[in-house]
Amino acid sequence: MPEITEKVEEETLYKVADRSSFNIKGWDYKPAVQQVLHHSKNAVIARLKPGMVLKHSRYDWWNHPESMSSEQVKDARHAFTVELAILRHLGEHPRTIQFLSIQEPQGLLFAEAEFGSLQSYIDDHFHSMSAKEKIVFRLQASEAIAFIHSKCVIHSDLRPDNFLVCSGRDGTRSLRLCDFGGSTYGDLDGGHLPDAGFFDPRKPWVATGQTDIFALASVLYTIMTGHWPHRERGDERDQEQYRTDVDRLFEQSVFPPVVHLEGGEIIYNAWTDGYNDAKDIVRDHERVMAIILRDGSEEDKVDQDGMVEAQGQHGMKIWAAGALVVGCLVAVRLVQRRDS
Repeated sequence: MPEITEKVEEETLYKVADRSSFNIKGWDYKPAVQQVLHHSKNAVIARLKPGMVLKHSRYDWWNHPESMSSEQVKDARHAFTVELAILRHLGEHPRTIQFLSIQEPQGLLFAEAEFGSLQSYIDDHFHSMSAKEKIVFRLQASEAIAFIHSKCVIHSDLRPDNFLVCSGRDGTRSLRLCDFGGSTYGDLDGGHLPDAGFFDPRKPWVATGQTDIFALASVLYTIMTGHWPHRERGDERDQEQYRTDVDRLFEQSVFPPVVHLEGGEIIYNAWTDGYNDAKDIVRDHERVMAIILRDGSEEDKVDQDGMVEAQGQHGMKIWAAGALVVGCLVAVRLVQRRDS
C-alpha cells in the first residue's frame, strides 16, 4: 500500500526519533516517530500518528551489511521475516492484530490498540473489571488460539503482553493476538517458547499446539485473578527467582487453585492436557458465557484478588434446589419416625 507509506513519510507532526533504546554499535535504525511505546529484544513499537503504529527493527542491517555477523541482528531479521509471512498467511481476522502494510525499508504498520496490551489493561483496570468482561476476554483469547491453530500456526510465546485490548464501534472492548515473530508455521520457525509461568517445563522444549494451550491457561488465570500463576499481586520477587519457583512447582504438577473461579475447570484442564483442540476451549467458554448472560452473574462482587465471591444466580439456584431436596428428605424421615 504505497499511499500509506508516502503519507507516513510526509507527515509534519512527527517528533524527532526517540533514541533511548539504540544499541551501542551504530547499527541502530532511526525512523522518525511520534512516540516510542514499547521495546523488545528485536523490535521497537512506535506511534506514527493517532491510530497507527510502526513495528520496526532495532537494527539497520540493510545499510550495515557487517551487522549480519551478529547473531542478535540475524535473529531480529529472521523474526521480521517470520512475522510478515505469518501475518500474510493468517489474513484479516477479528482476533488477530490489524496489519495494514509494510513500511520500507524495514517495518510493519498496524492499527493501534486503544487500550494497549492485556497485561497493562489488567494492571490498570483489574478491580473494575466485571465477571462478564473477564469471561468475554477469556472467550476471545481462546478464539484467537483456535483460529491460528486452524491455520496451522503455533504462536509459541503466549502471555498477556501479546494480546491487545481494542475498542469496538459499539464501545465494547475486545482482544486481538499479536507478535508472531517467534511463531511457527510449516518450515518457518521463529524459535521462541513461552516465558516461565506460561510454559510447561514437563514437556520437551519444542513448540506444539499443547504449548499454546498450556500458555493460554495461564493467560486465562491472569485475567481472572489479576496476577500470573504462583505470583500474587505485589509479589516482590525478581523475575529470575519467579522463573525458578514457578518452573519447580509446574514440574511437580502443582497448579494454583481455580475451584473458586468461574469456569475454573477450563483453566485446570488446559494446564493438565485435558484439551487437544483449542476449539473445545472456545466451546466450554461459550457455555460459561451463556450461563452468565442468562443468570446475570456479571453483577457478582469480586474481591481484591479477583476471586468471585458469589457464583451468580445459577449457583444459588442449584444450592436452593439442593437445600429443598434435603429439607424434603428430613421432613419425610421425621414423619416416618412419628408414625412408627
